[in-house]
Amino acid sequence: MESIKQRQVAKTIQIAMSEVVQKDLGGILGGAMLTISGVRVTPDLYTARIYVSIYNHAKPDTVLDNLDKNNKMIRGLLGNKIKNKVRSIPQLEFFKDDTLEDVQNLERIFSEIKKKDAEIEKMRGKNDENEQ
Repeated sequence: MESIKQRQVAKTIQIAMSEVVQKDLGGILGGAMLTISGVRVTPDLYTARIYVSIYNHAKPDTVLDNLDKNNKMIRGLLGNKIKNKVRSIPQLEFFKDDTLEDVQNLERIFSEIKKKDAEIEKMRGKNDENEQ
């Protein structure tokens, strides 16, 4: 369970990382749109796991690799934003957040099920008419 301090630091990092992504990382992202969907901080506050949603890019894993390659620079930019709010700037780990893709897949599956249910009901209606 996260402590209050962990949540505070995570929220501070999430807000600052959103600003960094918007203003400073245009070249690294290669035209992709990036959203910081969540941040989790370890109990010792030395590692931040940053979950990103990547849109508008054919190869999202490439964007994630670019973030990892430029980790030191991104950490420096983050440090400039939050240096007065935390004791030490945590190490950054980037993870792809697939929840939006999962939701879209589930919605697609549910719509297919509804279509099939409608077809079955239509066929039942025809069978009922023939029996009468």
